[in-house]
Amino acid sequence: MAITRSLQVLFVLQTVVLFALIMYWSRKCDPCVIHKTAMINQATGNVYSKATNVPFARADERGRLSNCTLHDILQRPGVVMLTTTNLGFLDMTMNMLASVRRVGICVNTTIIAEDEKVYQYLHKKAQGDPAVHVVETNSGLMPSSELRRYKNRSYLDLTNKRQGYYFSLLELGFEILFTDSDTFWFRDPFPFFQGDFDMSMLDPRSPYPIRTSKSHFCSGFIYMKPTNVTLLFVKEWIQSLKKKRIMDQIMMNMLLQDDKPVHVNIKPLDIKLFPTGPPFYDFLAKNASYSAVVMHAASIHGHDEKVRKFKSSNMWLVNASSDELVAREQYNN
Repeated sequence: MAITRSLQVLFVLQTVVLFALIMYWSRKCDPCVIHKTAMINQATGNVYSKATNVPFARADERGRLSNCTLHDILQRPGVVMLTTTNLGFLDMTMNMLASVRRVGICVNTTIIAEDEKVYQYLHKKAQGDPAVHVVETNSGLMPSSELRRYKNRSYLDLTNKRQGYYFSLLELGFEILFTDSDTFWFRDPFPFFQGDFDMSMLDPRSPYPIRTSKSHFCSGFIYMKPTNVTLLFVKEWIQSLKKKRIMDQIMMNMLLQDDKPVHVNIKPLDIKLFPTGPPFYDFLAKNASYSAVVMHAASIHGHDEKVRKFKSSNMWLVNASSDELVAREQYNN
């Protein structure tokens, strides 16, 4: 009884401290958006939406974007699905969210808006949604247009900020599924992230499930557990990108191959279940009933080409371009 009472008192004190920190950060630390979102989710169980700061009226109220209830989200505690977007890929982001919704996946989702226009649009769409939290980047706004991948400083700036987002959530003990916006979800991927590992991602160059010296993992769809190893690795990833301006995926693989700063236990993903763009369409051409879990349109270069391929396989669920989506929202208001 004494032990039980002590634990109850400790829990109450912890909750008070968490809320005190939230109130302090809300007044004093506007840039701490990732920390505030995570702490609010941890302390309240998602009772408050970061986008609106308005309490949800009922536990069975469904979100406009997710179609999930608060009760649904609480079934998957301690996990955050994270993505980033700008106006150039808003339609792609909405298409990804629509595929997640269609499968019926309910998970605490944080979208980091990298420009003001996309933030305003998603901010309104996520109002009252218990699953989706939209926050504006705290590390400098990016251009609203599509960012070309190669030899583009803005593209590097965009992708090389992500590791800071990961670290903020990992430090708080959250498991993270980071997904690029150019993914399409057919089934729930979370059952594939069970077991003892630090990180899980796709290696298209090695025979599954073997990790070889030629392994080159894809950082656009990656599951991270908050282990000491993961924290050390992500911290080194951040520091290395500050010293050398190259693509985050290249740097990640250099560190993994050299076991710097530690050896990371990676659970490879099966390319037949988590294919990138070209393999997916090869599998589909050979077998019309082929079923993936999540397809990532990596190696299909350019926004317009990605959209064209999605449409060719009935995987485009959005009936407007990014600019049209924003214009409609402004007109309706």
